[in-house]
Amino acid sequence: MKKAFLMAAALLVAVTTFAQVQIGAGYVNSADRTRASKDADVSTVTSNGVYAGLGFTMPLVGDLAFTPGVYYMYLTNQNGSSALGGILSASGKLQEHYINVPLYFNYGSELAPGFRLFFFAGPTASVGLVSKTTLKAAVAGIASANTTIDNYSKDVNNYGRFDVMLGGGMGFDFANRLRLTVGYDFGMLNRYTANATSVQHHRNQLHAGLAFLF
Repeated sequence: MKKAFLMAAALLVAVTTFAQVQIGAGYVNSADRTRASKDADVSTVTSNGVYAGLGFTMPLVGDLAFTPGVYYMYLTNQNGSSALGGILSASGKLQEHYINVPLYFNYGSELAPGFRLFFFAGPTASVGLVSKTTLKAAVAGIASANTTIDNYSKDVNNYGRFDVMLGGGMGFDFANRLRLTVGYDFGMLNRYTANATSVQHHRNQLHAGLAFLF
């Protein structure tokens, strides 16, 4: 454990020494898309939220750079009508907390002095920390009115915490001090983890944010 901690600390020092650091926050619109069977219509539940964290820009070759990061994300759906794995059907409030680790590659060029346009793309590892639905009506066989359900609990047991997303977007750097980005990620893993092999549950997300560069 001590060796792993020292290696992580050394890696962090190396990254902060040779990379440009960015601290930012922004808005997220998330779409949970559930399909009960191959021929069934897709049920979509949208949530809104925010994210915040830090990233690094490490130059590679020419105008190409590697831009990893670590971000906390909070999502909420006030209407609740959740379709997590096709199990929850009551109206309520959904709240979710995530840690996202994007591993983007960034390519761009300076269009004018102090103004750089770039495009980014790559995978994002996403881990769900908390997912809870506060119900305003009954859910068959699971809970009653005004009950909070842990969507990751064994009682529900149909909603996976982990996802790998692929996406990209574009952004602008101003005076090498301010960064504006807009992007979209597609969830690649089926978040439904129960036994019905025909059920598909994927989450996509639109994100836009502002970061300060150091």
